[in-house]
Order: sequence, then structure tokens, then C-alpha cells
Amino acid sequence: MSRWFWRLAAVILCLTIAGCSKKANDQDAIRASIEKRLNGRSDLNMFAMDREVKQISVNGDKATAQVEFRLKGGDARMEIEYTLQRQSDGWEVLDGQPMGGGSSDPGPPGAPDGGGISLPPGHPQPN
Repeated sequence: MSRWFWRLAAVILCLTIAGCSKKANDQDAIRASIEKRLNGRSDLNMFAMDREVKQISVNGDKATAQVEFRLKGGDARMEIEYTLQRQSDGWEVLDGQPMGGGSSDPGPPGAPDGGGISLPPGHPQPN
């Protein structure tokens, strides 16, 4: 009985470690894909912004990641939800949409991936 218990415990431990390792690898790969996407954009000054991945959800070969961008030394912030697709060599960012029901407006230059911000009615458009 004792031998059976320890074998079962060892199997459960191995499966748990394998499952956690895959989840961590997916999250690291998703973060790296988002960084690659942002660094590939010449219209962004990523040195002027802090960013934090708030949440990553993986569902099979699809994933979403919520990223908060904050202007360094200021109060301005924006949240973007990225949609990703698993590829043979990692994850690919398909789209980025502002969180909170943003518009389809591409947003001001420098907004990370479609960062259209809804302005109050009557507010002048930024140049």
C-alpha cells in the first residue's frame, strides 16, 4: 500500500510540474511576442512608457493579453488587449484593441496598436 501511494504521488507531482512549466513557457512566449511587436513599430517611443502585462489567458491555440501602458513621469495610462495565435515557432500577435469599448479609430500617433481613445463629445481632436 505504501509503495503504491508513493508511486501515485510521484506521478501526480510530475504531471503538475509539466503542466506548470508549459503555462509559464506560454506566458513568457506571449510576453516576448508582444515586446517584439512593440519594438518593431517605428512610430512608438517605448522609452517614454512603462508597460505591465496585467493578465494572460490561454485557450488552446488562442490567447489574450491585457497590457497597461503608463507615460513615465505622468498620470496618462492606456490598456490594450492583444489577441494572439499559437504558431509552430511561438505566438503571433494578431490584433490589439483598447480596453473599455474603444473606437475603431486608429488613435493618435504613438498609441500602441490601435490605441483609439474615446474623447468626450465636443473635445477637440489631438494633432
